[in-house]
Amino acid sequence: MTRRLELDLPDDHDDERQGGRPTPREWAGYVAGAVRRRWRVAAAIFAAGVALVTVWLQVRTPIYRVETTIMAQRQQALPSIGRATAPEDAPTRTAWELVHRRENLLALVKQGHLLDDPHDPRIHGGWRYQLVQRVRRLLGAAPPTADDELSALVVRLDKEVNVTTSEGTVTISFDWFEPQQAYLLVEAAVQNFLEARHLQEVTAMDEAISLLRGRVSALRAQLDRTIEESRGELAPIEGPAPRPVAGVAAPSDELVQARSMLEAKERAIADVEEFRRRRQSDLQAQLDAQRAVYSEAHPTIIALRHDLEALSRESPQVAPLREEVRRLRAEYAQRLAQEAGRQEARSQAPAPPRRAASGDTERVRQARFEYQQMVERMNAAQLDLDAARAAFKYRYAVVWPAQVPKEPVSPKPVRDFSLGVLAALLGTLGLVTWLDLRSGLALHRWQVEEALALPVLGELRRR
Repeated sequence: MTRRLELDLPDDHDDERQGGRPTPREWAGYVAGAVRRRWRVAAAIFAAGVALVTVWLQVRTPIYRVETTIMAQRQQALPSIGRATAPEDAPTRTAWELVHRRENLLALVKQGHLLDDPHDPRIHGGWRYQLVQRVRRLLGAAPPTADDELSALVVRLDKEVNVTTSEGTVTISFDWFEPQQAYLLVEAAVQNFLEARHLQEVTAMDEAISLLRGRVSALRAQLDRTIEESRGELAPIEGPAPRPVAGVAAPSDELVQARSMLEAKERAIADVEEFRRRRQSDLQAQLDAQRAVYSEAHPTIIALRHDLEALSRESPQVAPLREEVRRLRAEYAQRLAQEAGRQEARSQAPAPPRRAASGDTERVRQARFEYQQMVERMNAAQLDLDAARAAFKYRYAVVWPAQVPKEPVSPKPVRDFSLGVLAALLGTLGLVTWLDLRSGLALHRWQVEEALALPVLGELRRR
């Protein structure tokens, strides 16, 4: 049997090629031919890729995500306090900073029981942490201390806790390897955020009222001096008087302001503790209701018990407040002693000569008007503060509560395995094509044209 050789001339579709470059159809044919020619290599590469994807899915630590959304409404304007001292209008503006504060992250470590097993490598990042520690040991470095591990954990929490804000909502999400711990951390972050916002708003108004009280005290003292100068004797006046202080007949505005600031911080501590007690009562009611439906081993019951246990401990917002209260109490005692010394010196000094009573002069009326106006402003500010305390629970509400996740967000076996197989297939095609190109054999017309920079007039094919 004889075979004939026929001359195959270029057809019309070769006009698509520009400058000897292959068309997409020619590239596809070359890749398919490379797989046929090196099918053993292609099969080995593809099998290795699938095996790597399977091993990765087996050793990959599952990551669970817990998410919650808080509705945060704007606070109404407080005209009695003024725009300069009123809290910010956008309650979501400082949400990220409040959650990511180092003190707050340290509190999350304790509230989430993350240090119950400090040697768990998953807490510090899994195999990466183990690899770093092995390298450190090989280099002769000292093992990390407890403070180093705590700082590394805080840095990781700072990366894993995600806070996003929109118009009127704050969303807190957290990715962690243990679903129960992730739930506890998000619940603790929500509670700390609400307490911090409560302190931010209420303490700002309380401090503004403290300034108003100091101003009222100064105006009262000025009114007393004006009346004494006008009538020659201290006349009784109507209206609220400043808080009497033992040993001081007429406290200065600095002393009254220091006392008001001290009382404001003490009220802030009481507000936080009352806020937590209300939260405990709500959770206890939820726990009693869920116990009628689920058993004690159900994840919902376990989560509620952990929430109650976390609320039974002292709030992380209270510790700095107590320290500030101690500092203000010491300052107040020092000022009180100074006021008592000055009052004693004034009492031993000769009294100035009295003048005859001249009636209620214009200066007395002006001083009385300024004093009464400031008292009314202070009373209105106090009403605003009481209203803000009462309305706080309506301004901030959890519209999407956190839940213990049942499935991990990463890895997704079906999705990740499919993507891995696709990547292995593409990698196989790329490698066998590269090996074919590196071999130097010209198997197609476009390879000759590209190598010689000359057009091919025809091909001889066997028939």
